Amino acid sequence: MRWEAGDLAVEVLFSQRGVATQVLVRAGPSWFLLDAGDGALRDLLSRGYDPRRLCGLFLTHGHADHMAGLYGILGFLRAEGRRGELLIGYPAGCREIRQALQGFQACYGEGIPFAITELALRDGDTVRLPEGLELLAKGVLHWDSIQGEPLSPAPALGYRLSFQGRSVAITGDSAWCPALEELLRGTDLALIEASLDEDGREMERIHLTLSQARRLSQLAKAAFLIHRPDGRTLRID
Repeated sequence: MRWEAGDLAVEVLFSQRGVATQVLVRAGPSWFLLDAGDGALRDLLSRGYDPRRLCGLFLTHGHADHMAGLYGILGFLRAEGRRGELLIGYPAGCREIRQALQGFQACYGEGIPFAITELALRDGDTVRLPEGLELLAKGVLHWDSIQGEPLSPAPALGYRLSFQGRSVAITGDSAWCPALEELLRGTDLALIEASLDEDGREMERIHLTLSQARRLSQLAKAAFLIHRPDGRTLRID
């Protein structure tokens, strides 16, 4: 599903709870990937997008369905001889992403033709990106879990991108929390996880229900409800 306004374009390449989420944002000539679950490289290539044009990836948290495709993208860029800088943003304290990057760098070392710039982000951090694009990181409420049973809080962020007077926000995975309202309010497009149907309330400490996501969508001018169990993105205007 796609959305465009001026020189800002957003495409949900794929999003299904527990499988993968990857969203491409094109702000003028600058391309960024929000999350990179399994198959992210395939999804880019199958739609005719050249991964070498990515300026960076911003990952909301370290669960596999949001970052398992990171290594594949890095390996492709190395094999294709990509040059220059590649930004990788992620929540500070996220072991999964940090160790994946360490493993890639330890394996290939000086054989990596591009420079990886890591941004370990915290709540309220702002990053100024090429072409006047600005990214705000917002701490959200998510948990590590097994079979839906919460184990411990997981470092997790939502992101808000602002470009030429327009803004797009993504919640990442989160239970309801006040930070979500702050993140989404007034945006032109909100990408909101809606993992749970109404019979899934025992998991509300981890994810949003569909009705919660619909209420949050009212804060934005338009919204995509993503991360659904059936993999279908719902558009709300």
